[in-house]
Amino acid sequence: MKSIPRPVLLLTAVISLTMTFPAFAEEPAELDLAADARQAAGDPPVIPHAVNPNQDGAGCNVCHRDGVKKAPATSHPERLNCTSCHVQGEVKPAKKSAGKANKK
Repeated sequence: MKSIPRPVLLLTAVISLTMTFPAFAEEPAELDLAADARQAAGDPPVIPHAVNPNQDGAGCNVCHRDGVKKAPATSHPERLNCTSCHVQGEVKPAKKSAGKANKK
């Protein structure tokens, strides 16, 4: 009976081991939405600016994903239904620019 060369045995062992690793991989943890909502002070904070009734979270993420225009960055940009947790707060009227008055 012929013996099997060492490189073939080594290759077979490596392939066998790599095929078993996915079976022992950890499954990703499920999101705990309630715990995430409790993280923020104010549980959850109110929206201090006007929001269109049909606006979705993609519009909110324009500023809140990275904290543009002094907007607080969100810890959960993947959630696109912002108004399911956050409610409209008091909206201050927009400041009028101090431009020249139109004369007729």
